[in-house]
Amino acid sequence: MSFREVVQVACILTLLSAGMSAQDFRATLTGRILDPSGAAVPSVTVEVRNVGTNEVTTVVADAEGRYIAPLLRPGAYRVSVEAPGFKKFIREGVVLEISQVARVDIKLEVGALTEQVTVTADAPLLEASTSSIGRVVDNRRILELPLNTRNVYSLVVLTPGITGSIGEWHDGMNWSAYGTRRRTMDILIDGATASQPTVTGYSAVSVFPSVDAIQEFKVTGANVPAEYGRTLGTVLNVVYKSGTNAFHGSAYDFLRNSEFDANNFFANTRGEKLQTFQRNQFGGVVSGPIRRSKTFFMGSYEGLRERRFSSTTTSMPTLLEREGDFSQTLAGANRLVTVYDPFTTRANPSGSGFIRDAFSGNKIAPGRMDAVGRNVLKYYPLPNQPGDAYTQKNNYSRSGSASVNTDNYDVRVDHNLSDTQKLLARYSKRHLEDVPAILFPREITIAEGRIVNTNWNHHAVAEHSYTLSPTTVLTSRLGFSRNLFPYQNQGVGFLPSTLGLPSIIDRYTDQVMFPRIEAAGYASLGHRDHRRSTSNTFSASASLAQTRGSHTLKYGFE
Repeated sequence: MSFREVVQVACILTLLSAGMSAQDFRATLTGRILDPSGAAVPSVTVEVRNVGTNEVTTVVADAEGRYIAPLLRPGAYRVSVEAPGFKKFIREGVVLEISQVARVDIKLEVGALTEQVTVTADAPLLEASTSSIGRVVDNRRILELPLNTRNVYSLVVLTPGITGSIGEWHDGMNWSAYGTRRRTMDILIDGATASQPTVTGYSAVSVFPSVDAIQEFKVTGANVPAEYGRTLGTVLNVVYKSGTNAFHGSAYDFLRNSEFDANNFFANTRGEKLQTFQRNQFGGVVSGPIRRSKTFFMGSYEGLRERRFSSTTTSMPTLLEREGDFSQTLAGANRLVTVYDPFTTRANPSGSGFIRDAFSGNKIAPGRMDAVGRNVLKYYPLPNQPGDAYTQKNNYSRSGSASVNTDNYDVRVDHNLSDTQKLLARYSKRHLEDVPAILFPREITIAEGRIVNTNWNHHAVAEHSYTLSPTTVLTSRLGFSRNLFPYQNQGVGFLPSTLGLPSIIDRYTDQVMFPRIEAAGYASLGHRDHRRSTSNTFSASASLAQTRGSHTLKYGFE
């Protein structure tokens, strides 16, 4: 990167309307202080207190009575105002959502400070200071709405303009917003990006939060603020729960079993039995204070154990074909599949192409069969059913159990260094393993071409927030995101020379494994792929927000 580009990145300046939040999950509270006549009350101190953690943010209204309290964690707040000659004003039930810019205008009543006016209001607050389009999904909806496999990202489709699908894998975020291309979003978790590019250039995610550990999330689409720079489409902003001065905990176990399911109408009509399926998803969340009003924690664990029916019906070489006898190999009624001797290939006397002689009786003499071919045949399972009429295709059928195992861990700690300095740290880890069923006899399953898919996901964030003055806040953040997705070929370790192939292959191939073998009309053996891919994202950002009158000036880099 050139010096000019560094300067351009480091000197991003965005002039925004009142209270636009920084590039993170925090909310902003703004409004005006008025007397009974509607005139502004200047230089009044406004105290904004987090009900759960007892954190206090204090700001001073300007000459026009305007106040802005930036970088507030989503949650419930109590706003109080004291001014000489007026009764003390308290407003309860101010609930701020993720990245919200909420407005609360305060009208003071004439009286003594010993008197008090308390307003309780739980109605949604007006957000009129931003032009971006988005939707907040809070914890109540996250917990109560049905979620298959409890994937919180599935709820992004509640936002108008969102279409697509959401999967369980790191690259499963296949959705778009407002006509943008799919998989071009950025996903922020507690303010730090959790997105990475895939091998196809799209966006993947490294965190799959437990439903019970999430406070809320917001999808922002059109007119995304300038400080969100890592997206071509939308921004998904997710925030974990933090601990409070009270202990909270929950435990759960969701069970799904095909024993309680009914077979569908069409399967019953065909006489097919209900396929087996079992899923057990369990876990818990606990949060509370480590030191009251000072240090808080939240921890969660979620596990998933899934077993599902898997089957195959395919074609294997018949007993006669294994001995070189193709006299019963038919393509249909009275349609013999003729086998030709490749060593009799010669030019067609008519001058058009080449011709060959068929094997006598459509049988290959034992001495003409290749040693490698004979060894390969040992890794084809024997037919276990009659197969189709005439062709004897689909003569092998077998079923087994495939499995998915997932373990997900989250730990978050919030610490108040002082009334002006706050720390946040969180680490999340997820392990998912998808194991396909074994559908070959175990002694030859190494040739089956089975691939075990695994995801190892890590995400960490550390943040320091410093209120330099009632009108200036400095926020610094470090983030780390990692995806490791081994694509594990279960044929690895097999020496190709075992089949009679040249031993030089064993020495010079990058990874010895059972080779991919394809014969037209029959099941394939082996798999050609085996890899271990990793993607790491390191992020650092800082922003300085200054309130000047009805505007907030922002300086920052990422």
